[in-house]
Amino acid sequence: MLLSMRIFRTYARVYATDLDTALAPLTAVTGEPITTRFTMPNGLELATVGRVLVVAGDERTLEPYRATSATLIVDDLDECQVRLTQSGAQIVRGPQAVPTGRNLTAKLPGGAQLEYVEWDEAQWDRAGGRPDTSNPS
Repeated sequence: MLLSMRIFRTYARVYATDLDTALAPLTAVTGEPITTRFTMPNGLELATVGRVLVVAGDERTLEPYRATSATLIVDDLDECQVRLTQSGAQIVRGPQAVPTGRNLTAKLPGGAQLEYVEWDEAQWDRAGGRPDTSNPS
């Protein structure tokens, strides 16, 4: 079976103890606006500036997430999980519902830990719309 999952965006992750303090210089330096901002049920605050995802919270709340170095936005989280499992990755968290859709975190063979997110339609609308997938490259 040929799997055709696509990665639409990749966000570098930055960890901070205060979201507003971290966002001010990012928006100033990049000239990019804050495009997404929300709070998770566990108290983490997240925001995106350009292709940077800022994850903020106290040190205790941040600790389980610090090993994750990037967030990838995918079109099909279930297919992503199949691919990850086939490649020998260890699922660390999820799949689970999040304010932007569904996510999971996986540790890949070799040690890289990444978050994969399938956005819901409301998040695509906030982000400016879903990419045109009618002409795959």
